Amino acid sequence: MSIEIQGINKRFGAFQALKDINLHIESGELVALLGPSGCGKTTLLRIIAGLEAPDAGNIGFHGEDVSGRDVRDRNVGFVFQHYALFRHMTVFDNVAFGLRMKPRRERPSEAQIASKVHELLNMVQLDWLADRYPEQLSGGQRQRIALARALAVEPKILLLDEPFGALDAKVRKELRRWLARLHEEIHLTSVFVTHDQEEAMEVADRIVVMNKGQIEQVGSPGEVYEQPASDFVYHFLGDSNRLALGEQELLFRPHEVELEREARPGYHAAEVRDIRPLGAITRVTLRVPEQTEMIEVELVKDHPVLAGLQRGTALHFLPRTP
Repeated sequence: MSIEIQGINKRFGAFQALKDINLHIESGELVALLGPSGCGKTTLLRIIAGLEAPDAGNIGFHGEDVSGRDVRDRNVGFVFQHYALFRHMTVFDNVAFGLRMKPRRERPSEAQIASKVHELLNMVQLDWLADRYPEQLSGGQRQRIALARALAVEPKILLLDEPFGALDAKVRKELRRWLARLHEEIHLTSVFVTHDQEEAMEVADRIVVMNKGQIEQVGSPGEVYEQPASDFVYHFLGDSNRLALGEQELLFRPHEVELEREARPGYHAAEVRDIRPLGAITRVTLRVPEQTEMIEVELVKDHPVLAGLQRGTALHFLPRTP
């Protein structure tokens, strides 16, 4: 089910939340709406769902204008950041809820509902928790149950609003990898909102970078990272350094730096201010004379420069730029 977003504008009082948003999402795509808080990404997601009405513009599903349709008639699954599970219901009943709420003529039998619920719980690898209550589950388990509940009614489109934002870093990483694998299996057109650049880069087929109610760039993770369309996209997608060269500034990533103990032609002098081992890489922070901004360098942990390196050591660095 493709999604066509045409000329969407939305104001809340004097605040312009969205400005002339145009976007096409292919059938079966997993697209991330990425940007800082207040950029309009959640408002756009809610307009796609029908939870919010635009001031202008249209939303189309597979060529059909659904702008005037109520949220209940759009057949969209929605997963929220804070799970929104019913505490008084078991996991099984939470997942079955949407099926049991269908109009009588469309409602499956209890046997069909049971079969469908167990199929979904197996898919999210939590069938063994069917009789538990939400408070007996971990955050990661609750979010997978919320996803199973959203999928139970067989939505045409799945929308996820910061789905892993309330989880700790390790669980978040595990769940986003799991979501990417699940999407490969079901190929359901999905749109998720995040402010986490790493999450978008790891999970999405395409990334829509948003800022101040507008789209800055749309592209694959590789395209937006390697070929940023603006300074905003460059700085938002990953760490970056800024080196003042007279009236010019040089921008480069922490991994795009050569480090040497001895002075070399073209290299810049610096002093080590911090050394942080981060697993496979080590981050070295450098102070550059006559510049207030520090330079961050990321090296593989066994890089020869790191041997015996201490704070205060003099080093020389050369940014690698295209």
